[in-house]
Order: sequence, then structure tokens, then C-alpha cells
Amino acid sequence: MRARIALVAGIGIGYVLGARAGRESYEKIKTQATNVWHDPKVQEGIKATEETIKEKAPVVAEKAKEAAATAADKTKAKVEEVKETRAEHKAEKTAEKAVKDAPADVVSDPATAPEDEGPAVS
Repeated sequence: MRARIALVAGIGIGYVLGARAGRESYEKIKTQATNVWHDPKVQEGIKATEETIKEKAPVVAEKAKEAAATAADKTKAKVEEVKETRAEHKAEKTAEKAVKDAPADVVSDPATAPEDEGPAVS
């Protein structure tokens, strides 16, 4: 209803600003707009709209609150997923670097102390 009123008001203002007839056209439009605004049917529509808004506002607010909470939960879950993925990638890169940096010619024997180990013999 308000959108219609705003549209009518916008059209009226555009006409007034664009009209070359001057003050007479302005007064005519102003009178018509005032008559429409004060029309009992229009006022009933406005009151009905206000009542509907007052009735529906708490419901809409609750649904918006629930939607926001759901969105927050989904966002938190996605953040955790991204953190886990990053941690996995970091662990993979660390393992790859350790393998890459490890000397290839050292053979490890559990019975030998690490300081006594040396290069592999071919």
C-alpha cells in the first residue's frame, strides 16, 4: 500500500515539476492528492496495513532471528572446515619437506644408536 502511495506521489511530483501550466496545475494536483489521502477508504487501508504490520512484525522478527542463527552456525561450521583443511595441507607440506630434506643415503637400524649410523653401503 505504501509503495502505491509512494508511486502516486512520485508521479504527482514529476508531473508538477514537469508541468508548464504552473501554479494552477500544482494546486489541482495538490487538492486531488489531499482528497485521496483523506479519503476514508484510503485511511482504512492505511490502518489495516498498520495493524497487519503490528501483527506480523514479531513473527517476521523471530524468523529473521532464526535465519541469522542458522547462517551463523553454517558460517562457523565452514570456518572450522577451512581451518581443518588448512591444517591438513600444512601437515602434508611439512611431511613432504621432511621427506625431501631427509638424507637419502642413510639406513636406519633400530639396533644401532643414531649417532653410530652412517651412509648406506652399496
